[in-house]
Amino acid sequence: MKKIFSIIDIVLHEGLAAYKKVGSSASLPLILKASKKISIHKKGAIGVVRSKEDLSTSSGVKGYVVTSKETLLEDSFELSHWTPNVHNYLGYSDKERRHLKGHTETNLQQINTFVVDIDTKKQPYTEILTAALDHSVGIPTMVLETPKGFQVYFVLETPLFISNQNDYRGLKVAKRISENIRRSLAEVLQGVDLSCNDFGFFRMPSEENVRWFSDKMVFSMHNLIAWSKRQDDDQNRGLFVVESKGEAFDPTHAEWFQELLATRHVKGNSGQIGRDNLMYTLALACYSSGKGQGETLDLLDEYNSSLETPVRHSEVQKIVKSAYKGRFKGASQAYIQELLEAWLPGKSVPVTNHLGGWYKFKKERKDRVRSHYDEWEGDLLAYIQSETSTVQPIIWTTQSAVCEAVGIPRSTFNEVIRKSKKLLIKRIGKGRSAQTGLTSVAVLLQCALEYNQQHRALYYEAINLMNGSRENASALWELENQLTLLTKFSENQSLPGKKFNSS
Repeated sequence: MKKIFSIIDIVLHEGLAAYKKVGSSASLPLILKASKKISIHKKGAIGVVRSKEDLSTSSGVKGYVVTSKETLLEDSFELSHWTPNVHNYLGYSDKERRHLKGHTETNLQQINTFVVDIDTKKQPYTEILTAALDHSVGIPTMVLETPKGFQVYFVLETPLFISNQNDYRGLKVAKRISENIRRSLAEVLQGVDLSCNDFGFFRMPSEENVRWFSDKMVFSMHNLIAWSKRQDDDQNRGLFVVESKGEAFDPTHAEWFQELLATRHVKGNSGQIGRDNLMYTLALACYSSGKGQGETLDLLDEYNSSLETPVRHSEVQKIVKSAYKGRFKGASQAYIQELLEAWLPGKSVPVTNHLGGWYKFKKERKDRVRSHYDEWEGDLLAYIQSETSTVQPIIWTTQSAVCEAVGIPRSTFNEVIRKSKKLLIKRIGKGRSAQTGLTSVAVLLQCALEYNQQHRALYYEAINLMNGSRENASALWELENQLTLLTKFSENQSLPGKKFNSS
């Protein structure tokens, strides 16, 4: 029961009252102490049901409203499903108070967790953990086993509070993140339900169905947004941006953007800021607002077609592609002002793009003399992942072959190995006969998660071999820290652990 209390506490945060208003078994000092937090944290409600069949009756969801953690903990053993994301309020649709109403997305008070539903047991939960680590946002907070599969919880470090401002922008961001998590796992796992309700009813955790739980594996909304935007970039679509303070600024809603987009007489006169500059400025504004490259191309292609003297479609493509290289954060205030003066003379249009100049990003990788070390590290990790397995956790080759395969200079390779906490290396021999063994924390962690009699010798052989290189010290300690977490919170597996020696 202590474990279930920890799960309820970390998932719900302060979304529910700690104790019942009437009939609580807690002591008066505890109730008074908890009541003082109400003014700080708004309290909401969740819905619960006793069986899966209650989720789809002819009269709707048959269940009841829970407003305190105390009630939820007391009833948890007889519940099948709950809404882990808290609503502002919930009620009943019938006089008998048997059927719930109000469990809609727009009535959400706070989002506490993203949940992925997997409708198969063709892969064990350990594969879900490694898939989330290698191909998604990271090791999940909790994995529950269901009669037909698993449900995977990614719990937020702090809740995302939902409001109706900006057409529920925060909710839209959360739904996009939820979708991207599901899609990333669906690429490597079987049975991921891509159409699952993002914030509906999910399995209630119990002592019997929790296969994995770690209160250390929680996720910050800031990092999830950054990760999701990278996923969106691959699909040429934008992500609504949520600012932690104040209203997010979208330059495509600014008056200057709409005025320039409405111009039809712009030309590419020699010596005058013109057509290409205007479209590039609009494209930069779209880029900084989070719109996808395809969406921006459609917008500017339509704009170009409406011009009195349009350019070729291929030129529009080049303009958009250049804007999305990431060299600048957004449009230049000076350029915007110059465009307005040139093509809308005498018209007073405020320019408030919150930038004020060309804000440089790092250059595209191919345009830089030296790529950043974290990018080279990512290339090496991807190479190792593709060449290894739990049966062969170390790839043996030559340093020259690795550098050639990855396209990394040898001096940079040595520097990345020296700095990395994720890569492990073993050099044997000298000259032409020298061999280099490479693996990574992720690969060995994956090996540990799939640990059984078959892999035991291979795992320890790999660890003992890598333990002899001084430059592996930081990576080995990182592996030990990860294994400590896994060993502490894994229920069904006795995972191998080992103290590592940096000498």
